[in-house]
Amino acid sequence: MATNRRRHANVVPVASIAMWVAICIFSGGAGLGYVSLKNQLHSGADEINTLERDTNQVTMRISVVKSEIQKLSSLDAIKKRYEGDKGRLGGLVEIPPDRIVWVDRPRPVAPSDGPDLQQTSNPKR
Repeated sequence: MATNRRRHANVVPVASIAMWVAICIFSGGAGLGYVSLKNQLHSGADEINTLERDTNQVTMRISVVKSEIQKLSSLDAIKKRYEGDKGRLGGLVEIPPDRIVWVDRPRPVAPSDGPDLQQTSNPKR
């Protein structure tokens, strides 16, 4: 009697199935990575557009404020405000030097007597 030649052969081609499963997993992962990167690219572009729009709005605000500053700090505008406030405030008033507080200069320290000073910490430990 002849022996069965297929007795030791694999009935299911496991190696071929494993190879195709690995190819499918790799191509699926590559596809998902591609989609994820494209979504990040689009969201980054949207964020850049909003930031550029905000920057343009800020520059417009700055230019408006600069024009208002120039308009309000012109000599004519200052004279008009002074003429309008003159009747209410009585005009410009001279400020005496003893009423001016200088912030950038330290106050003069009066000389103190030696015996009136007391020690504030304990030198012995």
